Amino acid sequence: MPPIGDTPVYLPVDEHPSWSPDGSKIIYKHDGIIKIFEGGAFQTDPNSRGLWVTDTNGSNQHLFMRGEIEDADWSPDGQWLVMNYNRQIFKVHLTGNGFDTSSITQLGLPGISSFFPTWSPDGQWIAYDVSFPQGYDGSWVMKTDGSQDHRIFEMAFPAWSPDSKRLIGVHGTNSTSIWTRFIIVYLDSSKSNDTLSAIIGNNNLHPRYSPKGTQIAFSSQPEGGQVNLWLMDSAGNHPKQLTTNGIWESFCWSPDGRMIAYISYAYNKYDPKNNGTLWIMNADGTNKHQLTYGPIPI
Repeated sequence: MPPIGDTPVYLPVDEHPSWSPDGSKIIYKHDGIIKIFEGGAFQTDPNSRGLWVTDTNGSNQHLFMRGEIEDADWSPDGQWLVMNYNRQIFKVHLTGNGFDTSSITQLGLPGISSFFPTWSPDGQWIAYDVSFPQGYDGSWVMKTDGSQDHRIFEMAFPAWSPDSKRLIGVHGTNSTSIWTRFIIVYLDSSKSNDTLSAIIGNNNLHPRYSPKGTQIAFSSQPEGGQVNLWLMDSAGNHPKQLTTNGIWESFCWSPDGRMIAYISYAYNKYDPKNNGTLWIMNADGTNKHQLTYGPIPI
């Protein structure tokens, strides 16, 4: 997250990309920002705020679902979306280029703030973050119909391994919301949980296995600095920085593992057309190119 201070902080235009299982589309949250001023103020159009979809070449961009919706994730068969709506978890059935409103179903813990739902690759489970008012946070898993809902570990930003047998997340060392250690939780209790030491900086977020499970991408923020995207092997070794201009925390792998979609973002950069927008790149950090654009600078 951006630091608090006297420097203007510019919000991202787009957030939270998720690649469709067939590799043809990316869904993302668009914040509906239509003007950004140099001092940090902005204007929005509520009618354009919600989930948007784009082809992976940047064409056919359109509003898919209006509202305060984010953290969308496709089911492995491409038939459903799970999402965060007003800090609650819902799923909806997809129908061609639209969705079936009668299928919208609330999952998880009603009334409890929940975030970052993610479908297991075998299509059987959904993991998500929970934040209780009393501070008893952690990651939970449930069947895709909402049954067998239970807490698994005191960690955040859960993400599945390709075989759906373990989750990776991060665990803080104190109560300051600074996340340091990567935790791997084995859901079948076949072995003890693994801990991967902090690699870069002091705030490591959103670890994500590559589709083949050989690599882990993650975002990392040094104290007082920008969040950037990094890559390491699945044992936590050989870290490599993929971006240098900043990203907005979350990102996603393409289904074939060859590319990564992310939000290029620097909190202190006044560049409304390009800053805080959706980009894709090769998984080694090369060939970065922009898919969405923000408003023309005022």
